[in-house]
Amino acid sequence: MPVSFHIGILPNRTMQENVDLGLKTEELGYDGVWVADSHSVMRDAYTLLAVLATQTRHIKLATGVTLTGTRHPAVLANSWASLQELSGGRAIMGIGVGESAVRNLGLKTERLAVFEEKVKVIQALMRGETINYEGTDIQMTWGSPEHDVPVVMACSGPKSLQLGGRIADGILFQVGSNPRFVDYALDNIRQGAEASGRKLEDLTLYMRIAAAVSDDREKARNEVRSYASVAAGTVYTTVPREYFDDELWDELDYFKSHYDYSKHGSNDSSHKNLLTERIIDAVAVAGTPAEAIERFQVLADKGLNGFVCPAAMPDPIPYIETFAKEVIHKIQ
Repeated sequence: MPVSFHIGILPNRTMQENVDLGLKTEELGYDGVWVADSHSVMRDAYTLLAVLATQTRHIKLATGVTLTGTRHPAVLANSWASLQELSGGRAIMGIGVGESAVRNLGLKTERLAVFEEKVKVIQALMRGETINYEGTDIQMTWGSPEHDVPVVMACSGPKSLQLGGRIADGILFQVGSNPRFVDYALDNIRQGAEASGRKLEDLTLYMRIAAAVSDDREKARNEVRSYASVAAGTVYTTVPREYFDDELWDELDYFKSHYDYSKHGSNDSSHKNLLTERIIDAVAVAGTPAEAIERFQVLADKGLNGFVCPAAMPDPIPYIETFAKEVIHKIQ
């Protein structure tokens, strides 16, 4: 079965532009949209997903990703069950411990043990079950199995990858485009899945990856810098040191020390200009369509089910059009 391709939306442009990008994603034949949830620097993910639920018919609607640290589990359960109903069953809860959304509020990322408990509460509430949370039995009275939304955990570090393998319906991992990094992620997900009596193949595996293609190779590489900056920071802080060569590690260390979270995912950041050619090749796929086909096929052959490619360029439409026409239908 061919892998699926999804577009990531960073809603740091006007809401109408975000809606138009989501509609274009469906028109071009992509499988879904994943909307970032970072309330200090971007528009509201849930508002955008609700609008797209009423104006699209086929694409999956996901957060890429929401977080447990700023919303009560009952609020998240209610939002997702509602979106599942509104979209006719097309919702995917992409969820994680938080990065820019918590850092820009002066908060810390959620501890994994707390995150795990909250996810279990959310899942129970969506199904209509009663569950004890912080000493109180709570229930969402209109919950039911038909409102249960697939939970896809965003993971990059070893412990989070293993946790996702144990508790989630799927994994959205971001470890860059280096096949060695991908093997590291899959090995840890497999370990977690097997610890819960499952196999790696029982989970839906999504890889989030910065990508841009153009006949003008250098233009594509420049256009991918905005999201490649996000990915580079994640790779540096989560992938164990032993997977890097010294040169790449040193370049990422310098880059990360100059990262500005108030410009997270922004095309106006200064830190994106610190990305070296080595870093771009390690965290992104950027170049000609032929180059992209070759690199994505290597990754798809590892057993992945889908790719989420953030459309973070100043004008993403030409790039997602070229990618749809020249790349996605050529990956097996």
